[in-house]
Amino acid sequence: MTAIDYCTLADVETYAGINFSDGIGPTDSEIATMITNASRMVDAYAGRQLAGTESHVEYFDSTTRLQHLVLSNRPVVSVASVEETKSDGSLTTLVEGRNRDGVDVWWLDDSESGIIRFHSRIGINAKQLFKVTYTAGRTAPTIEAKMATIMLVVRQSARSALNDENCSERIKEMWRPLLASTESEYREMLDRVKRDALSAVSVFGNGGA
Repeated sequence: MTAIDYCTLADVETYAGINFSDGIGPTDSEIATMITNASRMVDAYAGRQLAGTESHVEYFDSTTRLQHLVLSNRPVVSVASVEETKSDGSLTTLVEGRNRDGVDVWWLDDSESGIIRFHSRIGINAKQLFKVTYTAGRTAPTIEAKMATIMLVVRQSARSALNDENCSERIKEMWRPLLASTESEYREMLDRVKRDALSAVSVFGNGGA
C-alpha cells in the first residue's frame, strides 16, 4: 500500500503558531522528513497503516441469481472496471451506472463495505466470470492520527532547536513551553489512534465472519 504523510508543513506551522522559514527551527526540508517519519511512527503505534491506497484486481465466480459482489479490500476509493469473461475467454467491460435502462449493468453501492450491485440477476454458474479492477484504502488519516503526527513533529522540532548550540536562548525560550504543553495532548491522541485502530480491526473481522 502506498504510504502517505498524515499532515503538511502548513499544518505544523499553524499548530505551533510559527513560520519555520523565519529560521527559528528546522528547515522546511527537515520538517518534511520529520513529517514522513512521524506518520510511519503513528502507523507503528496503531499496529497497521492508517491511510494510503492500493490498486487491486479480483476475480469472482458467478452463481445463479447472483445480485452483488463484495470486494475483499475496503474501503473502496474507486472502481476502474468490471469485466465479464465471455465463452471464448475474451473480456467485455460492463457499463457502470444507476439507470435501469438496459445499458447500465452495475454500480458501487457501498464503498465502505465494498459492495457492487447488478441491476439484474446473473443467471449462470461460471468460474471467474467477473474481473474487477479497483483502488482501495483511505485517502486521508483520521483527525486523531493527523493531530498525533503534527504534535510529534512539533515536539521533534522543539528538541532540535533546544539541542542546537547555535540556536539563541530567546528562540529556545519559545520552544520550551510548547514542548511541555504538548506532552499530555500528544499521548492522548496516540491512545485514541490505538483504540480506533483496534476497533476498526475488530469491526472488519466481525463483518467478514
